[in-house]
Amino acid sequence: MSKRFLSVALFAISAFAFAACDCNNKASSTLPVAVVPVAGESVVPKVELSGHKSQKFEANQFIASFSVELRDASKDDIYKKLADRRSKIFGAVKSLDIVESNIEQNSVSLTKDWTYHDGDRKLVGYVARQHFVVKMDSRKDAAMLAQMLSAEPDVEIYPTTSTLANEDSLRGVIIEAAVKDGMDKAEHYATGAGLKLGRVLYIGGEGEGMVPSGYRPHLRGKMLLASNGMDGSAALDETAIADSVEISASVRLTIELK
Repeated sequence: MSKRFLSVALFAISAFAFAACDCNNKASSTLPVAVVPVAGESVVPKVELSGHKSQKFEANQFIASFSVELRDASKDDIYKKLADRRSKIFGAVKSLDIVESNIEQNSVSLTKDWTYHDGDRKLVGYVARQHFVVKMDSRKDAAMLAQMLSAEPDVEIYPTTSTLANEDSLRGVIIEAAVKDGMDKAEHYATGAGLKLGRVLYIGGEGEGMVPSGYRPHLRGKMLLASNGMDGSAALDETAIADSVEISASVRLTIELK
């Protein structure tokens, strides 16, 4: 009798101890855990934020690009035609007092033009292409050049790019202003918390950009003139070319508070 009672008592004690241990484990898994810093280790208060700056500048450089495409049955004739078109293009550019060093031309591309009939291939001629880029410092000259070249049936005119000749220096100014914007914000955070700014722990760029602005949707020069019923002697349409450029910069800062 005493042995049976002792066994039951031991079983009851064991079951109670297991249940108590399991409850403690469950409780510990749901309660927040406090991490005690290692002795001698300090946490530096800091603020992390972004600075941004965007500003428009009047465009002072305009890049016009266009290409010539000619077709002819004779290779010699197509080179003669290309030389004639090139002469007219350079003539138009020089009439605007644009220096020749501002004209870029790539190598001539000459491909064969084939026709296919009943599985047979026949050479019908050649296709010559050449691309040109002209840099100008006048929006009016850029519009004038597009107008003059629009009279050439074999010249394809592409949208003129408005940019800044001193882009690098202006971009530096905008980046400095973006950093200052971030520092000014950090100063407000520090003042609100009753602290002062300390060292800059991290600084890095989040992105930069330059976007032409101040123009209506751009059509190719030749199509633009034709859609308005104009020819090479019609009035200029400078509004098809952007008159300003917007430069923007964003930076990320981490600054110590003390």
